[in-house]
Amino acid sequence: MKITRDCAVHFRYNLAPVGEPLEAPGEEEPLLSYLHGHQQIIPGLEQALDGREAGDRFEVELAPELAYGERDDSRVEKVEREAFAGMKDLRAGLLVQVNDESGKPALARVIKLDNREVELDMNHPYAGVTLAFSVEVVDVREATEQERSAGRIAD
Repeated sequence: MKITRDCAVHFRYNLAPVGEPLEAPGEEEPLLSYLHGHQQIIPGLEQALDGREAGDRFEVELAPELAYGERDDSRVEKVEREAFAGMKDLRAGLLVQVNDESGKPALARVIKLDNREVELDMNHPYAGVTLAFSVEVVDVREATEQERSAGRIAD
């Protein structure tokens, strides 16, 4: 069965920035599932999976606009150091969980800090990066009516 809208798709993948070594996915990579055509994975990867079938293995390069987007300098924020009072090991490069503009949990990378402020980068770590994906399609099936109504795959 070929992957089309409303198919339940199960796949494995590895990714790396273009120019870095990229390994084919193996059994140790987790199996990911999604409902095709419902924007549940990054756009370029969903496009690359369209029309594929179980057993297909392929590689694809995705520009930032088809992956995690361009970097947005407005997503760099300064917060008071007191917000991290309980974190003794806070340091540049560390990923921390914060709440985004809508109050949802999000990851941010600490850029720099001093005694008063912590500068955080709220961009996805791969924002602005062209990525190479190595993909193995494991299974494709028609989604059930319940899955289509729910907008997600029941695993």
